[in-house]
Amino acid sequence: MKRRLQHRRAFTLIELLVVIAIIAILIGLLLPAVQKIREAANRMKCTNNMKQLGLGFHNHHDTYGTLPVGQYNDFYSNDTPWVRGCWVQPLLPFIEQNNLYNNYLAEQSLNGQWALLCADKQTLIPSLVCPSDLNSPKTDTIDGNTVTYPNGTTASQKQGLHTNYVVCAGSTTYGTTGKNLNGMFYVKSQTRFADVTDGLSNTIMAGEICVSRDTSVNDLRGRYSNSWEGNNWFSTANPPNTSVTDAQTYQGVSIPKAPITTIGNDGTQALYSRSYHTGGANALMGDGSCRFMKSTINAGTFQALGSRNGGEAVTLD
Repeated sequence: MKRRLQHRRAFTLIELLVVIAIIAILIGLLLPAVQKIREAANRMKCTNNMKQLGLGFHNHHDTYGTLPVGQYNDFYSNDTPWVRGCWVQPLLPFIEQNNLYNNYLAEQSLNGQWALLCADKQTLIPSLVCPSDLNSPKTDTIDGNTVTYPNGTTASQKQGLHTNYVVCAGSTTYGTTGKNLNGMFYVKSQTRFADVTDGLSNTIMAGEICVSRDTSVNDLRGRYSNSWEGNNWFSTANPPNTSVTDAQTYQGVSIPKAPITTIGNDGTQALYSRSYHTGGANALMGDGSCRFMKSTINAGTFQALGSRNGGEAVTLD
């Protein structure tokens, strides 16, 4: 008895191409939705990070009666005993980083320095990193400088963690010294909440910046263990994601989101609020709340939010 052969019909080339095209269209439709969901999650994480910082600032104020100092040393000086430290180090015990804080204290006790020589300054601090910034965490930049340790050995200097979150120095550029600015933080500041007469809910305490990629170039922005000219501050002189370049006296790495200009010490040094969030950047208010500042915010309103005692009338949506 003969067996009947069954012929299975295969896909034709045209049918295969149609299927591939349909799959490509579906992927094209789904990808923006996936990216939107991912960015929403990142923005929520960023908001939570900033709220954690806000709680840390308030606990520091409750403990010591003031906010942390903006920066310990004058611009371009090595004031002892807290050489090139800034607000981050004293805040560490209040953001669940006690061990790292103790390492800084040990370095200060051993060598009379707080930040510059600490071997653990590259330690990742999750609450200081925005998940939307693909260049972050930035921890491995080694510049062209060398550092001499107490035992006499020298090594290329590792710059350590560069933070995405920086404190607000006010609504102006930093001047030649960084002192007595109109924000909540500046050189040797010891601001009390009572000094913020514009109201804590109407005054920005901290915000976001974008960091450059790890490189051998000495980009100061966000570098917290070698604070030199307010590189862990920002100014509200320009709205978030402004086209005006950041300005510092050392060479930097311009990136599309954060262009930079190298200048002399002419008093116009400043960093500006920047982020990879769509349409604006997060800001931590003095009362510990977090608000999203649109890039289209009125420039005058944003400037007013940066000053602690300007007496401006501020209206936010």
